[in-house]
Amino acid sequence: MIIINVFSLLVLNRFNLKPDTAYNWIDPKQFYQDQKWDLVSLHAKWDSFWYLDIVKNGYSFKSIKEPSNIVFFPLYPFLIKSLSYLTFGNLILSGWILSMIFLLAALIYFFKLIKEFHPEIDPYYAIILLLIFPTAFFLNSIYTESLFLFLSIATFYHALKRNFLLAGIFGFFASLSRVTGVLLFIPVLWEYFRNNNFKLNSIFKVKILPIFLIPLGIFSFFLFHYFKFKDFFLFFKAESWFDRVFFKLCKGHFDFFSNSSVANFSLDAFFVVFALIAVYFIFKKLPVSYGLYMIVSSAVIISTGTLMSFGRYILVFFPIYILGASIKNQYLKQAWIFVSILLLSLYTTLFVNNYWAG
Repeated sequence: MIIINVFSLLVLNRFNLKPDTAYNWIDPKQFYQDQKWDLVSLHAKWDSFWYLDIVKNGYSFKSIKEPSNIVFFPLYPFLIKSLSYLTFGNLILSGWILSMIFLLAALIYFFKLIKEFHPEIDPYYAIILLLIFPTAFFLNSIYTESLFLFLSIATFYHALKRNFLLAGIFGFFASLSRVTGVLLFIPVLWEYFRNNNFKLNSIFKVKILPIFLIPLGIFSFFLFHYFKFKDFFLFFKAESWFDRVFFKLCKGHFDFFSNSSVANFSLDAFFVVFALIAVYFIFKKLPVSYGLYMIVSSAVIISTGTLMSFGRYILVFFPIYILGASIKNQYLKQAWIFVSILLLSLYTTLFVNNYWAG
């Protein structure tokens, strides 16, 4: 991460770039390259400011026709606020420190998970594949990626160890950090039934109860919407402003006469194909719960009617890196690393220069 941060600082100040034109909703007056030698501030772009707004002003809502911070889950901004007392109110620094802390915690849990449940896999190689994934810079930014990666891996780790109480607790916090966190309920429930030989009477055992902590996280967030804004399903309505409408095709993202739009859409489509291929082989080679986690998460993301940000969303799909580390063909392994590093350089350059990168 030291290398990528030095790289980020250099690419921010090396190019004199015009505002991004990849999407027609990007306002060049608001999103432009801001060159400066500030290592901290370059980690806050795009959605980062929604989390920072929650920290400073709390949740607010005017209309589904206007952008609103209520679609951003509360755990990360709560943690930023808590840490800000130690950073003298510097919220961006607090968020960056938190992301790095949770990235380290995620890597520790990831190492433990591979060593205990995939002893044939080199954990260091899987970690390298994670850190060089094309959108890995988000693990180092004011985004929830590091936090969610840690919580989801921890949830799986304890589910595989049959400690469903801890799995439920970590899953609860995961569903307080992003909407797909609730989907951890499905693979954890699968592991519970698998460990009980899929016996029907296992549904009546007390040990199953902690698993229901996972959906309780998102339920409590929606309940907050109900009490504060009088609408339990306000989240889904507010998402429409961000052109994310579940089970409906969204339009208006691209101007396909723009080269940058075509390039961006092609990259998003590449990640979708990559994820689907990965899901196929994960079901063949790795635990079923891994495949379930990826397929339901991918389906929900795609169901929002846009492929936008898909490359960032699959960053936290840790089974991808276990699958990659299991590849025996040296040419394929080298090609994976080569393409991943190239795209990581591209996406990092885009992000720090205030171009849309997911």
